[in-house]
Amino acid sequence: MGCKLTQSLGNKDCKYVLAGASKMWLANWYPPVEGEAAAEGVIAYSFDTDGMIDKITLPGTEKFYEIDGSENTLSYADTLLLGGNGGKYRQHTINAVLSKNDQEMVDQGDALSLGRFLGVVLGKDGKLKVLGRTGGLAAPAGGMDFNSGAAEADAAGWTFIQQGSSTEIGKLLTSLSAISIAPAPEVVP
Repeated sequence: MGCKLTQSLGNKDCKYVLAGASKMWLANWYPPVEGEAAAEGVIAYSFDTDGMIDKITLPGTEKFYEIDGSENTLSYADTLLLGGNGGKYRQHTINAVLSKNDQEMVDQGDALSLGRFLGVVLGKDGKLKVLGRTGGLAAPAGGMDFNSGAAEADAAGWTFIQQGSSTEIGKLLTSLSAISIAPAPEVVP
């Protein structure tokens, strides 16, 4: 692929547009390879003829885990950055506020603070975006902090940020059936 424009680009479709994301999933990150077969220590990606990812195969028993943020707090960014000597790269970022503050959250807090992940985000536009494929996503400083708020109406919860450098624009995923999602934990009233 060269750096030449190959088609005209129109503006927005004639429809309503909502900002933000509605769901996200994280899997533990491993280096990428192309293909469909599972292999130890890598994540295999299969692409359709349009260049969209149509299957992600995680190693071993790894799964994607749903991260459910508070309403209107899920978002993502795919930002072009400029390094030294004019080198360009991308920064992928996932954001949320997690209001859950129980033992399950405490048990996963160190992994979310110290681990490296692959992210899939469902935008409110209905598009599934894969972020962190080439280098993974990790919590930056302030990326896994709890704030109780002070007044009754203050926001409270975990500020959740996962961020990483990438050598590609986040790829589109054809459908959720392309990934293996862990079952949601049973909620006991």
